[in-house]
Amino acid sequence: MKAGPKAAVDPSPLPFRPRVTGSARFGKFTEKFIYTPKGTGARKAMRLRPWQLDLVGSVLDGDPRPRTAGWMLPRGQGKSTLVAALGLFDLMLGEEGASVVVAARDERQAGIVFGTARRMVELSPELLDRVQVFKERLVVPERGASFVCLPAEPKSLEGLDYTTAIVDEAGVVSRDTYEVLTLAQGKREQSTLIAIGTPGPDPHNNVLADLRTYAAEHPEDRSLVWREYSADEFKDHPVDCRHCWELANPALGDFLHEDAMTALLPPKTREATFRRARLCQFVTDTDGAFLPVGTWTALSTGHGVPDGTEVVIALDGSFSDDTTALLVGTVAAEPHFDVVQVWERPNNDDSYRVPVAEVEQTIRDCCRRWRVVEIVADPFRWTRTLQALEAEKLPVVEFPHSPARLTAATTDLYSAATNGRLTHSGDPRLAAHVAAAVITEDARGMRLSKASRSRHARKIDLAACLVMAHSRATWRATRKTRRKTRSFK
Repeated sequence: MKAGPKAAVDPSPLPFRPRVTGSARFGKFTEKFIYTPKGTGARKAMRLRPWQLDLVGSVLDGDPRPRTAGWMLPRGQGKSTLVAALGLFDLMLGEEGASVVVAARDERQAGIVFGTARRMVELSPELLDRVQVFKERLVVPERGASFVCLPAEPKSLEGLDYTTAIVDEAGVVSRDTYEVLTLAQGKREQSTLIAIGTPGPDPHNNVLADLRTYAAEHPEDRSLVWREYSADEFKDHPVDCRHCWELANPALGDFLHEDAMTALLPPKTREATFRRARLCQFVTDTDGAFLPVGTWTALSTGHGVPDGTEVVIALDGSFSDDTTALLVGTVAAEPHFDVVQVWERPNNDDSYRVPVAEVEQTIRDCCRRWRVVEIVADPFRWTRTLQALEAEKLPVVEFPHSPARLTAATTDLYSAATNGRLTHSGDPRLAAHVAAAVITEDARGMRLSKASRSRHARKIDLAACLVMAHSRATWRATRKTRRKTRSFK
């Protein structure tokens, strides 16, 4: 692989002189120079299906060429591979000084399309001879052309002059990122922004949904083209409806394998998530509830945690407006949970403050009642309490709410609950907090959140305790060494 600013490259043009234009020319280009980088057909010449040529034709065959294109397809249809090849087509055969840019909700996501394009170059001798390959850009010096992976921050996208811009996962990309990119157009006679993705969690407030709505309301506007494969008109059909699968997934039975679709059916994934990702349906399903309906109730035993049991205690604390909660969970591969206590602000009492001393004493009482392996909490605003308890030789463990930690812990909890690998006492307060929790997915990862930021929104603090307690209890259960516990009379 040639790399570096002074790497020698072949200055001659590609040996490519087809008599066709537009999408047909692109199809010939992929057959001759592009090799599928992974998955079905890996390392073989890329031959486009008719539906893929139709997508590309919506841009390349337009007269005039559209300024914006929206493509909505489910996951697993090879969207990233297709736009990566289209970007290389512009890089190698577009206008002089062609500029291809890729952006997404974060740099990692944008790197998926760019990484695919880079691998295509590495697999093609003709392209590799003519392209300088860098970590985050491809350059054709003889044409002054470039293919660049960009950071997601809008300020980093100012001042661009692209011929093709690719916005990946437009259903969740920030509006600021999209607007900075689309407003960069106008310096070239031809330039196109291609927004690809699946519906976002909010069906009424995302870039992809807005493009779809505008295209439907303004079919006369030739500056925008819209293509979609979805079963959005059949949201009343069951998730395993064969008709919906075939309608939304043009690659089904080709390079999208049916057994993988079957393996992901609810309750192994949430129904709303499956419908958005695999059927391209704009749905909300109980406001994005954390667990499928009935799952939590089925895990109830009606019993608490017996005294003397080896446990972890989880604290989710606040200062004034929110709720403070304590939860106990047994140390086991399939733990059992119960509520210790909850402190809530009385209605309309703006003077309320969490009784910190009472919370601390309740934790000490827990250590008298059970064999406590860990007292786990996010140290935010409760550092003084954790330090005080640790000074008393209690087993305090901090659980900072970093995106990576919360994403892993939330995923593990969901898997355990839907597969029956945990139980609980049936406490109605815990049930209410779990029912109020929704999943939030953004550039930082996945985590539990409230359905609303209003001070009157239903509380989820016990659910937050559950995420921490489950993570630590199951991890402790795998330890072979003698566990440090604390119990005193």
